[in-house]
Amino acid sequence: MGKLIKAITKENNARLYCVDTKDIVGEAKKIHETSLTATAAFGRMLTAAVLMGADLKNERDLITLKLDVDGLVRKIIVTANKNGDVKGDIYNPVAEVPLNTKGKLDVAGIVGKGTITVIKDIGMKHPYSGISPIVSGEIGEDLSYYFYHSEQIPSVVGLGVLVNNNEVISSGGFLIQLLPGAKDEFIDKLEAKVNKIGSITDLFNEMSVLDVLKYVMKDVEEFEILDEMDTVYRCNCDKDRFYRGIITLGREEIDNLFKNEDNIEVSCNFCKKKYSFIKHDFNSL
Repeated sequence: MGKLIKAITKENNARLYCVDTKDIVGEAKKIHETSLTATAAFGRMLTAAVLMGADLKNERDLITLKLDVDGLVRKIIVTANKNGDVKGDIYNPVAEVPLNTKGKLDVAGIVGKGTITVIKDIGMKHPYSGISPIVSGEIGEDLSYYFYHSEQIPSVVGLGVLVNNNEVISSGGFLIQLLPGAKDEFIDKLEAKVNKIGSITDLFNEMSVLDVLKYVMKDVEEFEILDEMDTVYRCNCDKDRFYRGIITLGREEIDNLFKNEDNIEVSCNFCKKKYSFIKHDFNSL
């Protein structure tokens, strides 16, 4: 279980979000059996979803991030709510690439080029959807680009996942979004500090979530904590949901499914839980 902090700067220049996702990414790695570099990319997406989900207002609101790229990882989809629950799926969990020139996991290399889509389901008739190109493949920079160009919100997104010997050592991230009327002095200080921040994974490996946020905002502006919450990898699937999905196929297609089988088994893409059905389950149709 991780920890997320929501805060605002004392002079209302920016809203802040910071989260430790080591346990979340560890659980995702266990479920999806991801390679080292795939874990790093998947973990950054999961972390970003938790950060962005923290800005949702209602219990039923959801945010979904979709990565569609030409790199070996191909597709990643993650979904989070306002309570810190997140789940995800990765198209090619065993994808792997060599270390980059700095001797680190090459997230940009495994991502490649493509698009990132942000879908916000906030109870409107149609979900809001925004799409943005991948500009670096590091995911954090790509989301900063998305926020600025699609939502017109200057933002700093810092994400990091450290995996070693098949174990998630640290994982976390922060999101800083300027509020309307943010002072130029604050922006200058923030830019200067962001350029000095080193390894994000080292920060989360050595500090608590609160201490990471204090470090990031030191010499920029003091902040006030608005909320703290636990975060967890959680899937809300159940047998009834899959049943309702199957009946949409119609009587003829369902009969075909059981033509040569006594039972059928379906698996959830997010948690890999399996559900079994027999033909009798659909006799009432």
